[in-house]
Amino acid sequence: MKKNVLYVSDLDGTLLDSKKRITPYTANVLNRCIQKGMKFAVATARMPYGCDYRLQEIEMDTPGIVTNGVFLYDFKEKKIISAEEIEKKSAEQVIKAFEKHGMSCFVYIFSEGSISLYYGDQTLEKQTQYYSDRALEACRKIVCTDHLQNAFQEGKVAYITYTGEKEELEPVCKELDQIPDIDYSFYLNIYNGWYCLEIFSKKASKKNALLKLKEMIHSDEIVVFGDNFNDLSMIELSDRSYAPTNALPEVKEQVTEVLGDCDHDGVAEFLEKEWEL
Repeated sequence: MKKNVLYVSDLDGTLLDSKKRITPYTANVLNRCIQKGMKFAVATARMPYGCDYRLQEIEMDTPGIVTNGVFLYDFKEKKIISAEEIEKKSAEQVIKAFEKHGMSCFVYIFSEGSISLYYGDQTLEKQTQYYSDRALEACRKIVCTDHLQNAFQEGKVAYITYTGEKEELEPVCKELDQIPDIDYSFYLNIYNGWYCLEIFSKKASKKNALLKLKEMIHSDEIVVFGDNFNDLSMIELSDRSYAPTNALPEVKEQVTEVLGDCDHDGVAEFLEKEWEL
């Protein structure tokens, strides 16, 4: 097996089972492959601290793509090694868009290899998707401030977000459509019934992060595993691509082959055969 192939897997719905766990079998296969020289990375929408504890059984020695490409993250050192920045002028416009409609937001600042979290209203502490126990443990600073723009002095603005009612956030989205150099995701969190609005640099995507990672580790072939729309840009970039049976139909139409589902270790079964364990 060539040693300069980079294998990249999405987490939720792909490498993790439906209970959001790495099975002992998958962990064992991945560790044996890594020990044989496989370059394996994850690519996920999760924050770094939303991945660490789920992947603690895997001996990750290749940086991962987290927060949908906003960050590259070193799992060994538990350190962010790069971040795509929202230009400060654009970030100011985003904050004003929320304020115009009577809302504050969370602002994630990257500096010195870690994240600080700023927010403008104590009521946001109820938004446990972002103001979580793991965020409280992992973030370098967590600050409530009446002037979110002051956070810009601390480092790069990497991510801005809020969760609430669909009707209150739709007008904010219309404001965001007029702001250059940003992109955003607006979606329903099926676990709590709230809508999430997440803003990031136009340069932040799994595809762009994968290009950066490919260059960083000097790989000449990319193999991708994914199940959802945010994996399609990586799939387009890949030399080979695979999806679990539970993937969206639109994704399964684009891949090289469909594997077993995430509850039956589809990715690990494939790697076990490919690496002749």
